[in-house]
Amino acid sequence: PTQIASTSFDLKDAPEIPDWVKASAKSWSGGDISDGEFIQTIQYLSEQEIISSDTQNNNPKTIPHWVKTTASWWASERISDADFVGALEYLVNARIIQI
Repeated sequence: PTQIASTSFDLKDAPEIPDWVKASAKSWSGGDISDGEFIQTIQYLSEQEIISSDTQNNNPKTIPHWVKTTASWWASERISDADFVGALEYLVNARIIQI
């Protein structure tokens, strides 16, 4: 099995992630839904304060292709909810993913 580096993120006692979010991550990582549809999922997580976002802008909404690997790992339970949320927070706050 591949070892994934663990990074500690402050999740502010994030609420549990709804099951449909994992289904969305699996569909997106498998190419069944568009980047825009998955960004709506990330926006939902931000609105529900499951991930914290310090950025809001009107830039094009694109996701680097390699992020699908992380979503796939999470959807297949190879990484934890906390790791997935932390990765999304990093990607949003580093402005790699624009929401």
